[in-house]
Amino acid sequence: MSRLPRVNREDLSPENQAVWDRIAAVRAGMRQGTGGPYGVLIHVPALADRAAALEDYFRFNASLPEVDRELVILAAAREMGARYAWVRHEARARQVGVRAEAIETVRAHGSLERLTLHERLLVEIVHSLLRERKLTDAVFARALGELGRERLVETVALVGHYGLIGLVLNAFEVAPPDDSPTF
Repeated sequence: MSRLPRVNREDLSPENQAVWDRIAAVRAGMRQGTGGPYGVLIHVPALADRAAALEDYFRFNASLPEVDRELVILAAAREMGARYAWVRHEARARQVGVRAEAIETVRAHGSLERLTLHERLLVEIVHSLLRERKLTDAVFARALGELGRERLVETVALVGHYGLIGLVLNAFEVAPPDDSPTF
């Protein structure tokens, strides 16, 4: 249950129903009427549309590999305490092949020593950005060397996007699906 009432598609203008339909086309929560963060954002359809467009870029057009993207999202969701995002993306991470040990390490705020060097770098980027609001020179140099410019920019932007998603989920108390393990 969210702090805001659920928006019904039928109550929206035709233009905003089109926004709903674009968002629901790739998001199960909207199709099921629960919506997750978009159940909140649809209260401002133009904003929901733009947030979804950014997320769609990451899903369909980013150069960042799916495995990397899902690990970054999990690390950001965990740092933000965003349980709904964790549940949705833990399942997705497993589907695309994120190592179970990496998922459990992030869930437990465990030692990064159990991660591969690449996984560790991705999680360190998230931690640095969300804890200190910057990348140290050492992390930046490693990230630029390993990821390259395009993937580094995408990684930083993805962390920012899931910062937004985490804040929306937490501020409006969007609960994960019942009986879903989180952290």
